[in-house]
Amino acid sequence: MNRRTLLLYGLAPLLLAAIHPTAAQNAARPPRVVMFLPSEELNRAFKDSFLDGMRQAGQIDGQTVRIDVVYSEGDPARMRALIRESVANSPAVIVVAGLVATRDALDATTTVPIVVATSSDLVDAGIVKSLARPGGNITGVSDLTDETTLKRVELLKVALPNASRVVFLLNPEFLATPKIEARVRAAAPTLGLNVTFLYAKDRVSLAQALDSLEKSRPDALLVTEAVAVQNAEEIIKRATALRVPVVHFWPGTAEKGALFSYQTDVPDNFRRAAGYVDKILKGAKPGDLPVYQPTRYELVVNSNAARTLGLTLPQTFLVRADRVTP
Repeated sequence: MNRRTLLLYGLAPLLLAAIHPTAAQNAARPPRVVMFLPSEELNRAFKDSFLDGMRQAGQIDGQTVRIDVVYSEGDPARMRALIRESVANSPAVIVVAGLVATRDALDATTTVPIVVATSSDLVDAGIVKSLARPGGNITGVSDLTDETTLKRVELLKVALPNASRVVFLLNPEFLATPKIEARVRAAAPTLGLNVTFLYAKDRVSLAQALDSLEKSRPDALLVTEAVAVQNAEEIIKRATALRVPVVHFWPGTAEKGALFSYQTDVPDNFRRAAGYVDKILKGAKPGDLPVYQPTRYELVVNSNAARTLGLTLPQTFLVRADRVTP
């Protein structure tokens, strides 16, 4: 290769930048991954787990990849708008959490790869064709809401053997609610439970549902879905004032005063989601990557909440706990 050829090779990037500055800039930019979460405060640990998973895969924010985290502040309408706005800017991958946000993402795009960091019932909701071959532009992590809900009911009966009247707080707009309700109704008699269902889709209906607890105090309140996450502290505070133990589905709620929480290891789900993102950035098609079903679940018991409520938890229940808070 002569000096003239070497000179031309050396000038090529400069000529590209001069003629097509945008193309040159894009070539230098790392692929952009956008993760959507409801709340910075409630989801900080999950975001950190995702970033840790990306680092373990060799994807470093600001170097090999650009990671933007967007928060909807618990507003479903805002979440839909943010997802659509992001899709319009053609990110390399979008990451969502929860069945509602997953549906919003799929409604917004059939081309941008979608990774579900944690959700439930993706097959039943028609979001993926199967766990083995999800198809389309989506993959990720999915458990079965009805199965984990029934497990919480069973754990409640172990924790409170004399409980007979329990209330379930559900979101009527949550896609898995009909299945959850049917499974609980079928299982309740065998556990000696009389179950009542309350419904809340926003703060107004949640307040009305909690008001009804004062009229007829149940032996326990079981909550599920995102409305109960965003308003967990209010739910726990009001129920505790009525001396009603709360069984929650979301990690961190036992530490906030629920009697216990039981859910998949959500931080681990987010780390696994990072692995999916890494594979997609390296060329894999999301529809070819099998959906992961979590096998790790965590039972966290709040012993102080039990004392506050005047409850003595059986040792047969406590030995099942992964963690017991002081």
